[in-house]
Amino acid sequence: MCPTIDGPRTWRNHERRVLRIFSRALEMLRYEGRLDQCEDSLNRRLLFCIRKANAELAKENEGLDCPVTYEGRNQPDADDEVRASREDKRPDFQWGLTDHSEQNPLRQDKYYVVECKRSGTPRGANWVFNENYVTHGVCRFVHAEHGYGKSAPSGAMVAYIHDMAVDDILNEVNRHLNCQSMTSITLSNRGWAERGVSRLDQTLDRPEVLPTPFSLRHLWADFRTG
Repeated sequence: MCPTIDGPRTWRNHERRVLRIFSRALEMLRYEGRLDQCEDSLNRRLLFCIRKANAELAKENEGLDCPVTYEGRNQPDADDEVRASREDKRPDFQWGLTDHSEQNPLRQDKYYVVECKRSGTPRGANWVFNENYVTHGVCRFVHAEHGYGKSAPSGAMVAYIHDMAVDDILNEVNRHLNCQSMTSITLSNRGWAERGVSRLDQTLDRPEVLPTPFSLRHLWADFRTG
């Protein structure tokens, strides 16, 4: 039987579960240690934590029945008559759902995209973490070349914070966002979760990748050891 809830409520429920699973998984990853690794290694380890977190939350009826996709290519979108460049790009994670309230079968499959980046003090002049969080992270949800989250109202970024004061990281990231003419990220009313996972939010104007405006959630995981 098809769900009776409407499309926006279906998506909000899906997003809430995805964010809760990722938050729990990031907490698991922190307790595992060995966090001073490249993003690819952290993402792969996060995948297994996601699976464990989903199984735990399923016992509370808060899990998801469909599996998360790790490093899979963007799926074709109904608005693209021919193959788009975005179909060659691979978000770190995608978690799909089928929205049965959508009347057009070509638009029923929707994907919640999550991109992950390390944050903190740069390890070299050629790879500046907080700048890359914007140019190789947030921008991928805005520009057509990557087109992350196309046809979805929201998506998420994960930050692996390995050092540096979190307020300083936020200031640096917002400075780089300003250079890209994008809105700032704001911290939730709960404030920073020291040694935990903090929630931040941002609204993006992205005329190249509809719909716009787009809500980008940010989960910043505090992996600092000092």
